[in-house]
Amino acid sequence: MIVKIGEPLELAEEEQFTIFVGKTPYRIMCTPQNLQELAVGFLISEGIAKSVDEIEFHEAPCLQNGIFVNINGNPGESTIRSSGCIEIYREDEEIGKVYAGERFSVAEVKEALDYLNIREYERTHGYHVAAIVGKNGLLVRRYDVGRHNAADKAIGAALMKGIDLSRTFLLLSGRISRGIAMKCVRSGIPLVVSKAAILDSAIKVCEKSGLAAVSFATNVVVKGEAIDV
Repeated sequence: MIVKIGEPLELAEEEQFTIFVGKTPYRIMCTPQNLQELAVGFLISEGIAKSVDEIEFHEAPCLQNGIFVNINGNPGESTIRSSGCIEIYREDEEIGKVYAGERFSVAEVKEALDYLNIREYERTHGYHVAAIVGKNGLLVRRYDVGRHNAADKAIGAALMKGIDLSRTFLLLSGRISRGIAMKCVRSGIPLVVSKAAILDSAIKVCEKSGLAAVSFATNVVVKGEAIDV
């Protein structure tokens, strides 16, 4: 039973969505929209696939809330699992370098915070927002109950549009964690910006990879090729 304690908002949507990579299921609790973009972004940003060209989708009319994928034509099994709410942590993973094809000023990224204001959040207060932003402004924006999912949807949408991510930055409503930082590195995004906090684990990723970061809640900039300070 729901009891009103004031004027209630709309409820944000959340369902389980499963990405089958060969025989391996990745079960993700997410907002049931833009699911192919979510799958592409998840597979690339978690290092399961290297490019969109490697990802092959298969129709499965009998499958509800799920999608079948082969990577590079290989339907083999994997031992990796993820809830979709946290990163896939590989203790022995080498953190690669990220390179910037564009530079942004702190004033530019601060002005972009307006892109995080969406009607869906105002109606529910239940969604995270992620956007891919370039020199000419907003390129892609997506939302989801999970901040990792919102980032994956935005990344997947941008890649499916053929956007060069090295010339963009990822803008977030949620905090910058190690998982978010690693998604940027694996996807080739050189700068991550958030109105929320940045965690010390994310700063360590930035220092090893060259990823730049701006947190307006923490009031810090982590220097990198993509940011002018």
